[in-house]
Amino acid sequence: MTDDRDRGEDVLAVLLPLLNACTALQVGELTRLSHRGGGLRVVLDVQLAGASTVTVERDDVPRSSGTRTRTGGAPARRQRRRLELPPGG
Repeated sequence: MTDDRDRGEDVLAVLLPLLNACTALQVGELTRLSHRGGGLRVVLDVQLAGASTVTVERDDVPRSSGTRTRTGGAPARRQRRRLELPPGG
């Protein structure tokens, strides 16, 4: 929001009651983020009130598919295929 923590707190003091009073909005929990400069950063989930929520789960992949997930170590790297010159080139 701002590099000035006091100004950020003042803005939040005005903004949060307005958001909470609005019946067209659904306001989630406020999360304060750390900020090296001592300012204020916040994250707030705001959605339309009464909007339907959809949860989707995959049904086309069996849960015990035999695939393994690698944990730890260096991240996997994509191998590049070397391009070759055409024959007789």
